Amino acid sequence: MILDVSSSYWSTGIVLVWADFSSWSGGHARSGWHGTVEFFDDGFAGDNDTDAGYLSTNGKLWTRYAVADGEVRSGLSAAVDVLIADARKLGIAFRVGDGPGRLYYKTDGENPEFPPPTGWRELLTAEAERIGWDSYAVRPEAGERDGD
Repeated sequence: MILDVSSSYWSTGIVLVWADFSSWSGGHARSGWHGTVEFFDDGFAGDNDTDAGYLSTNGKLWTRYAVADGEVRSGLSAAVDVLIADARKLGIAFRVGDGPGRLYYKTDGENPEFPPPTGWRELLTAEAERIGWDSYAVRPEAGERDGD
């Protein structure tokens, strides 16, 4: 038996990571952006009721391949737009508290395994402004994230 106990799923935003395949010589791999939306229902562990079949669930939606820049559109914008559109088809709302969704960089750019491209904070901030979301606040005079 499947019970419809939650009317909505939510996510705080999209986590992005740059995949640099510029030094890779095989196949069709191209450098570009990967994006992931992790989403949750409105339940919590204390709300679970095994006998009634009321269990909290979550999931992930992501771009399958790196999204490279096109001739007129950036790979970053394309990845963000398709993830938002697909999430909306699934009934996923983006929110952080009462505010809009956020764009994040995987590990906030601090893991050498996922090195961000140059100017990544500014790229994500500009992209967030384009879609009416939040991201890393950049101090224009210093070019640094607030709090650094």
